[in-house]
Amino acid sequence: MNPTHLPHVPNAEQRHRAARVLAHYARDAADLADLLDMVGLTAEEGLHLALQEPEESAQHSARPAPDPAEVRRLSRVVLACYDAAPR
Repeated sequence: MNPTHLPHVPNAEQRHRAARVLAHYARDAADLADLLDMVGLTAEEGLHLALQEPEESAQHSARPAPDPAEVRRLSRVVLACYDAAPR
């Protein structure tokens, strides 16, 4: 591995798509919350694709970690939206 290469940092669209994929494969809301937590994503990222300015992204990353109960609630919303969507 070449140490001069920087690690890949996913953009907002990639994070959104990753959260949606996890929602597809999760068994239930608790499973989704665990999967999102494992990879450092939030349920909010799966709900909408936010187009942020670079300054806004830096402010967003400085926020404290979300409440686990809120993450589970948002995970349920993501799953419900996904289950209701036509396939």
